[in-house]
Amino acid sequence: MTTYTVDTNGDIALSAATAKTVLSYIAGSNAPFKIIELEIGFDGTSPTAEAVTVELCKSTEAGAGTATSHTVQTAGGTPRTAQGTGKRNFTAEPTVLTVIKRWLVHPQTGRTWQFPLGREPQQTTSGQAYVVRCTAPAACNVQGYVEVEEG
Repeated sequence: MTTYTVDTNGDIALSAATAKTVLSYIAGSNAPFKIIELEIGFDGTSPTAEAVTVELCKSTEAGAGTATSHTVQTAGGTPRTAQGTGKRNFTAEPTVLTVIKRWLVHPQTGRTWQFPLGREPQQTTSGQAYVVRCTAPAACNVQGYVEVEEG
């Protein structure tokens, strides 16, 4: 199997109390994928700040939103062209999202999630996606990546 990453490519600004989709991976034609790792980190400065809500959502891509296309990078396995596509830093939010997982993360830290074998979030429908959305109570920046396995 080959694994691929989509990353934020540097800081993405989060506005206070505003949900922002920061990353997405969209399934290619007949190329289901599963998320094997997700990492998010923040650069907040206040030790007493409220936690950032991080959400992993399924997206039908009915309203794909507006974002920067991101070149998917091979992370491991036999190098081959990814069938899926990546996006980052949405300026218009995608619609028809279903929250699958939700976490609170302190804005001075970050977190890495590695999903247990056989329990990885999986997208099996061509043209649909998983997205990572963050809502910070106070303005801060976020960086991170999603690593997926196709097939």
